[in-house]
Amino acid sequence: MAYAKAKPSVAQKAWGIVKTDLDWVAANYTSAGCDLWEEVNSNDFFWNRYTMRKALIQGAEFAKSVGGDDSRAATYGAVAKTITKLLDGHVQADGFVIESQNRQKDSAVIEAFNVGDLGDGVFAPLSKEVVATLSGLSRLFCRTYKLNQDATAAGVPGVLFGRYEGDGYDGGNPWVLLTASAATLLYRQAEAAAKGEAPNPAAITELSKLLGREVNPQNLLGAGDAILALMKKYLTNGMHMNEQIDRNTGNLTSAKDLTWNYSNVLKAMNARRAAEKAM
Repeated sequence: MAYAKAKPSVAQKAWGIVKTDLDWVAANYTSAGCDLWEEVNSNDFFWNRYTMRKALIQGAEFAKSVGGDDSRAATYGAVAKTITKLLDGHVQADGFVIESQNRQKDSAVIEAFNVGDLGDGVFAPLSKEVVATLSGLSRLFCRTYKLNQDATAAGVPGVLFGRYEGDGYDGGNPWVLLTASAATLLYRQAEAAAKGEAPNPAAITELSKLLGREVNPQNLLGAGDAILALMKKYLTNGMHMNEQIDRNTGNLTSAKDLTWNYSNVLKAMNARRAAEKAM
């Protein structure tokens, strides 16, 4: 859809592909599938639901403007509303958003916040739910990884993020792409704050604890910078980015030159640029 917007000459061809995909999503959004890491099965993954919601809402508009198909537009819109209601079931009493019942504390939720946001106030960057989730996962990984503990002891700011609580794959380490994703979220929060969006009191309190200082655009930007700076410390191979950073030694490990790493780092850089521009 984004490509069709940039190149209208392919819009009709794109519509043929889009409607095939979204017809399937609209009919099968309750089906069981795998998580973002292809490890567990469930029918209630937050990442899946939040991104499906975005695709369906955008698809409804695309169906009208390009496909001239009001019937499909109505179907996509109705399913998106149903999914929006289901998202409430992921929010815990303290605001923390779980990925699924069988994989609750998972950074896939952070990734979802970044790629699924439509700017319509549903899990906005400075919402209580987003702040509580970022804060909760920060605490989890601070106590999980020796690298984070050592940084804290040395007075070095920043947190390296991993996948989920109890991850054991290849040692269960911080991931480059997810650390970059956490930085992206902080930059998006900085941009929102710079544009005058105000978190509610509970979110301000939680953000103050997370930052260790006043909540303002500059400090949110600085927190994102601290995360990327800590990660960069371990990118010692000419900025080649392996999938993971060993939780104890800081050595790069697992898959080499993971494309998703570079994509997420570039997203973080773009989010930082947008935040700085808004200040």
